[in-house]
Amino acid sequence: MMEIREIPDLRKRIFSATFLVMIATLLSKVSGLVRDQITASYFGITYDTDAFTWAYFIPNLFRVLFAESIIIAAFIPIYALYLKKNDRNQLNDFVASVTNIFIVVFTVISAIIFIFSNPIGSFLSRISGNNMDIANFSQMNRIMIFSLVIMSIAGLLTSILNSHNKFVIPAVAPMVMNIVSIIFVVALAGKMGIISMAIGIIIGSVLEVLIQLPGLKGTDLKYRFRINMKNSAVREMFSMMIPIMLSLGAVQINNSIDNFFALNLGAGNTTALTFSWRVANLPLGVFSVAVITVLYPLISKQAAENNINGLKESFSIGVREIGYIMIPASAGMILLANPIIKVLFERNQFTAMDTEKVAAILIFHCAGLVFFGLLMALNRIFYSLKDVKTPLIIALASIIVNLFLDWLLMRFMGISGIALSTSLVAGINIFLLIIILRKKIGYLGGRRIAFSFLKISASTLIMSAFVYFSWKFLYKFFDKSNFMIVVLLFIIIILAAVLYVSLTYLFKMEETNFLARTIRQRFTR
Repeated sequence: MMEIREIPDLRKRIFSATFLVMIATLLSKVSGLVRDQITASYFGITYDTDAFTWAYFIPNLFRVLFAESIIIAAFIPIYALYLKKNDRNQLNDFVASVTNIFIVVFTVISAIIFIFSNPIGSFLSRISGNNMDIANFSQMNRIMIFSLVIMSIAGLLTSILNSHNKFVIPAVAPMVMNIVSIIFVVALAGKMGIISMAIGIIIGSVLEVLIQLPGLKGTDLKYRFRINMKNSAVREMFSMMIPIMLSLGAVQINNSIDNFFALNLGAGNTTALTFSWRVANLPLGVFSVAVITVLYPLISKQAAENNINGLKESFSIGVREIGYIMIPASAGMILLANPIIKVLFERNQFTAMDTEKVAAILIFHCAGLVFFGLLMALNRIFYSLKDVKTPLIIALASIIVNLFLDWLLMRFMGISGIALSTSLVAGINIFLLIIILRKKIGYLGGRRIAFSFLKISASTLIMSAFVYFSWKFLYKFFDKSNFMIVVLLFIIIILAAVLYVSLTYLFKMEETNFLARTIRQRFTR
């Protein structure tokens, strides 16, 4: 049983590592938003940008379905187990085999998609009413498709470094790809159009791998060009591949369904949906992903040691920390959706009508942000316990429900209905997974979590009233230029954050009190 005195130490380790990852991830996410701003400014939201969105989405879909699913759910727990045993020979054999399998398999998949780019483009163009430029799509898809191989290796490197408690460089690495993409668009858009973005993506993905390689120093890993299918760990990992791929890849499959429906609604809707999701992903990626990145190696270790009490405590901390940030962040983004999209994208080819469209989608994406964060935590708990069946069943059901809800809500709400469907499906998933996990490992500290969420919700409600009325009042006195709107947003967000933290401190929340103690200790030193 976990000693009471260990819990503050556990929370401290999680907070310290999470804070560093948050900063690094924030830089990456902000650079991604800047990339989207440049894309919107130069190309707007049209069938051309839809073509780029699909050309990039396809290799990214395969990466998430195969590489990322295997890495997150199977590779990290097995790697953590070998580290615990200190079996370097088996560890090297396992890593080399997985690396080489990735290279071979994803090169073959990339080559097949490269060959069939034109038929894929024709299929997508038919969905859009024959409005998409097939040649443009095919060219960009063929340029970017081999990023599947490169980004899969980057993901493998990230998981290895995270397992050795190296989080910052892997979190910063995606920023390199974003910066390179921006440079290529600014330099070459006039001559090459949106093709410049595709070139920036493929070159940036190579640099994303290179920046992580020095981090392997000290891990004692030695690359060998061999594939040992007799290795029990390799066999175990790939025996879990299909259920893991479907369960973790359900979000991407649902995104694919969303994009197909969006493409059918007219020009720019796929791009608008993507822009909204990227903006919503900023708090999700900065905080929720940071918490999960730090927690997953820990819960994998706890599961390997059969430390169920430690696993429950880690889960409880992760859920409460995610709720502490995501609930107020969601409320703030819903209330300020229009000005946020305006200052991020509205310039040159991106019009005020485009702002209205993307802001409306963002509201419904933000409604599910807490669910998306908690879903990541719950899935990792099941995978650390080597249970791939449960998330698989829930994921398959979610795909069917999402398909139905997309079709239904789109008829009444247009593109916004697709975003609402995504959020509702995530909420249903959370509800079912919590019930099953409770039966599987027993008491999860639900009362403690619920009491924490009640205080968070009360604080958020008061903060939301402040945001709504302060924006409504102050907006009348500010110049309507983008710069002044940014200033006003900054003032309101800072004041709202101070108000929220103050309220949670008055409510004597563990999360706020712990943060205050940690900061005081740092300044005392």
